[in-house]
Amino acid sequence: MLMIEDHLYLDTGERISIEIDDSYLMGIITSQVADSEIPVKNDQSNFGYVGAQYASYKEGIVVMIDNQWQLFRKEKLTLEKVIELSHKGQELSWNDFESYDSTEIGSGLYILRYGIDESYYLLIGGNNPRGKPAYIRLVKVDNSESYIDIRENNVEEFIQSN
Repeated sequence: MLMIEDHLYLDTGERISIEIDDSYLMGIITSQVADSEIPVKNDQSNFGYVGAQYASYKEGIVVMIDNQWQLFRKEKLTLEKVIELSHKGQELSWNDFESYDSTEIGSGLYILRYGIDESYYLLIGGNNPRGKPAYIRLVKVDNSESYIDIRENNVEEFIQSN
């Protein structure tokens, strides 16, 4: 794991054979914690490699490990976390989801898609990420018409009814 800009990135184990332009370089790992601990400071890892460079990459962050770029991504959103977040109701915002891995899929609207598991995904949409989301939907993978707004509906009941 690696903490960058107050976000935790997890090692995917995937090596990437690419050349990184210097403009994508973001920094270096400056400190480490034990491999059993979670990094809590920016530029801190729990896998060593103090001094290793890291760079932004379309799918996350890449870190130079043993002369090769290795891909790291934000934490994946889980159903348990969706249930926990749903208790915030109308207080939920874009910020509550920024530490999770997502894909921007909007065209005209700002829409983020969070893969959860083989049964569900979450969509957050709105005019822009600085305003209040227009919707935060938990959606069935096999039926995109089957969804609820987690701010207004009971997530656990929705899951049990499907």
